[in-house]
Amino acid sequence: MSVLAAYWQSFAAFALFGLLHSVTAQEPFKHALSALAGDFFVTYFWRLVYCALSLVALYWGVGNLHWARNPDYDVWLVIYPEWLWQIITLLHLGAIVVIYVAFLQSDYMEFLGLKQAARGIDVLFRHTRVDARIPLFGTDRLEVKGIYGLLRHPMLAGGWWFLLTSGPSLNNLIYTGMYTTYMLIGGYFEERRLIRVFGDDYRRYRRCVGAYFPRLRRAPAE
Repeated sequence: MSVLAAYWQSFAAFALFGLLHSVTAQEPFKHALSALAGDFFVTYFWRLVYCALSLVALYWGVGNLHWARNPDYDVWLVIYPEWLWQIITLLHLGAIVVIYVAFLQSDYMEFLGLKQAARGIDVLFRHTRVDARIPLFGTDRLEVKGIYGLLRHPMLAGGWWFLLTSGPSLNNLIYTGMYTTYMLIGGYFEERRLIRVFGDDYRRYRRCVGAYFPRLRRAPAE
């Protein structure tokens, strides 16, 4: 009960963030937004707005509610022996590498919506063709090589390993639990979206590549 009393605001904020973050990434929401704001805004500027709102909501909203309100729970619950701490540190750095490589491979300018926004500004001020749209990662093209040949969701997986190998405070353990819940639920709905978008290509990819852990034995491609 004391944990629930300390973290209920964090639970509520993270649940709201996860719901909005997943719903606003789906095509039905984008279609509804297009009807209100226009196809041009959604095509060129929504991704940038989406990323900005997500970062503010997660790091300023959820972060403040979780860590700033519970500073007494930042104390480590256990002290690792030196040899174990060195292993955990290597795994922690490995998680950062996975996130960074996935960020680069997915084209971070495109991932953040900066490339789309730049194209939209070019259309507005230089009057270039409106239909000169960038084929977007995860929407118009399916990436199956590089880090995505090992993990279907390397950013989510890297974030999970990053949290899991961080300091073992109660704050971090609770946050890791919330992140894990979001990763599994959000990943499930993202998988459904990708199947709708890419169909059998994604089903074949999913049979060969693990979601959050590399597969030691891969299913034969059909």
